[in-house]
This record gives sequence, structure tokens and C-alpha cells, in this order.
Amino acid sequence: MSSSSQVRTVRAGQTSFLLREHDTGPAGSTPVLLLHGVPETSSCWGDVAPELAAGRRVLAPDLPGLGGSAYAGPYDVASVVAQLAALIEAEVPGGRVDVVGHDWGGSFALGLAGGRADLVRRLVVVNAPYRSVPFLRAPHIPFLALPVVPELLFRVGGRRVVDAVFSVAWKAPRALDAERRAEYAAAYTVPAKVSAMLGLYRAAVRPRLAALVGRGSVPGYPRVRAEKALVLWGAADPVLPISVGEEVVRDLGADCVMVTVPGAGHFV
Repeated sequence: MSSSSQVRTVRAGQTSFLLREHDTGPAGSTPVLLLHGVPETSSCWGDVAPELAAGRRVLAPDLPGLGGSAYAGPYDVASVVAQLAALIEAEVPGGRVDVVGHDWGGSFALGLAGGRADLVRRLVVVNAPYRSVPFLRAPHIPFLALPVVPELLFRVGGRRVVDAVFSVAWKAPRALDAERRAEYAAAYTVPAKVSAMLGLYRAAVRPRLAALVGRGSVPGYPRVRAEKALVLWGAADPVLPISVGEEVVRDLGADCVMVTVPGAGHFV
């Protein structure tokens, strides 16, 4: 079968998704859903998707509200997972997918495998936030949950902020070419996209801060289930320590394997 790819818009749930689709895969094969992180878009899978598409149908959406996808919120894990579940049901009616997620995409992959396990066969999680949030190791996380101030920062120097993220968290920042870096910077300087990104942090952080002072509880993940799971972790991640990945492994149990990549950062 000849390989093909296309970029199209799909309406599912309350989201207008920008979807990159590679190949169609042989009949009966399980599609792969690739979920990117922040501050990236689905184009980050550009080198990976064609390899997978040699024998699989590959679906790589921009996350709800980010990149070319339009979504007005809310941005808590359960709400975003509902949008992604609607996309799977629209694209793979009656079927399941293998899900690969990095960073925030990994959080939503875990949410899918917990809340909508009927849609997920196998799972790959790459350097993703989970139940614990390492505020002291990653002070930018609570900072981005503040009101007003982060918007002002991105308005004044959004491109520099995005560039700094890759310089700090990517152990080999030169591996990210200038064209891709400029694309991401442009995607995260549009006010609506900045608001969506900050919505992710606010929805994750504020319940945890409230719980610390006894004014609420942290929303939990449903029990995560998958036939097989791989947790892939850059061992030199300055933001999310290996202990976060180990927490995922404990929850997934015997069907999960963890592989660490020595010297690799957050963008493994």
C-alpha cells in the first residue's frame, strides 16, 4: 500500500480538530493516536509518524485549543479527554487505538486509558505529568497558573519564552531546527492559544493548591488500564523526575515496562 498523508479539520465533541493523518493502514490494523505536549503542535511527530505509517494508520491531532484546533474549554483532564474520545469515536467508529502521548499529551493518554479504556488498546507515555506535580523542581508550573501575569509575559516576549523552554528542557536544543522552533513560537504567541495553554496549567494546579490549604481535593485519575504499556523517560528531565514515571508504572502494574534514556531531557 502506498503511503499518503493529509492535514484536515475534524469536528468532534466541542472541538474543531486540526488532524494530521498518515497512510490508511491495512484493513484490521489498530490505528495509532499521537498526542503532543506543550509548547509543541502535532507537527512534532513529523519524523515519527511516517515510520509508524509504514503499516499503520496514524492520527496526530493538535490538542484541543492548541495549534490549529479550536476549543473553548474547560481544560481539566476529564474535559480534554472527552474531546479526544469524541475524536477517536469519529475516526475509528467501534474500534480502539494505540495511544502515544508526551508531556501534556501523556497526561491525556493516561486519562483516556483510565476514563475511556474501551477506546485504548496499548499505551505509551513519555515524560508526562501525572498525579504528583513537582512544584519545587518546576516552579514555572504554579507560575503559569497565576491570573493575568502569564498572559502579560507572553504578550511582551512570547517567542523568547518558548525559545527558553526548549533551551532548558531539551538537552540537545540544536536538534530542534530553526524552522520548527519558529513554528512553535508562532503557535504560542496567539492570545487564544496562550489562554488555552494556560488553561491546562490552571486546571491542573489550582485544585492541588486548594487541597494544600484544606479547601478542596485533587481530582483523581480513574484506574489506568491497557493491554500493554510502555513508559519512556528521559532520565535528565529537569522538570519531571523519574519518580513521576515510576508512579505511572506502579499504577499500570505488571503489563507496563519502563525504559529510561540516560542523558535525555524532557523532550526525549
